[in-house]
Amino acid sequence: MFDQNYHEQKSEIHDPKWRRAILTVFHSTERARNVWENRCSNPALTPCQFVSCTDGTRDLIGVVIGGTMADAEDTKLWDLECAFTMLTEDAEILIVKGWHATAVEQVVEDITGGIEAMKSNEQTYRDDVLDLLVIKAGLAQQLDQSPAAKAFWDIHLERLGAAKWPEGPLPQCLVRFDERTGAKLGLVISGVWVERLGDWDLNEPFLVLSTDGEIQRCEGRVVEQVSVL
Repeated sequence: MFDQNYHEQKSEIHDPKWRRAILTVFHSTERARNVWENRCSNPALTPCQFVSCTDGTRDLIGVVIGGTMADAEDTKLWDLECAFTMLTEDAEILIVKGWHATAVEQVVEDITGGIEAMKSNEQTYRDDVLDLLVIKAGLAQQLDQSPAAKAFWDIHLERLGAAKWPEGPLPQCLVRFDERTGAKLGLVISGVWVERLGDWDLNEPFLVLSTDGEIQRCEGRVVEQVSVL
């Protein structure tokens, strides 16, 4: 599923692209989601503890989806000295005996970030979902009114073998430029598409149709923070 040269690197868990990729595996693996929902005290969160280690017979790397909480007050971290459940890049679910594990490395990342990480009740969540739907509907109108934006999007739809807009699907990747003055929202309409993940590679240059109707280029790997909503 991943490039073979991932295993030639010192540790994949330090690569943001790899972390995004294995979370895609998590979201597409029903068994992994079931484990997470049954073990995590707050299933609305996303796994954020990426671990590489050896169990004495082989090297293991993946994202932790269950086990024993390291701290009852921190529902994000699992105790790596106890038995923990790991999801690998090949969608394999493993029970790792932490007391046998050696060469342990971990990266803990706030995957959701921003407002989405602070969801505390169902109504707030619904309100935010509705807000995003309204934003996407407005951006659909912007797309329809911009021949240049439609041209970029139609090129992507043709690459996917889909019908052109408006018969074809609307862009779904909504991003926010967090560190710009008056943080803008926009839909990604062009860039590097990773077929096996069904998603854009935002570490590479991409184009965004913003809420003010402008087509904005982002070079990727920039200082400003880009959040996917």
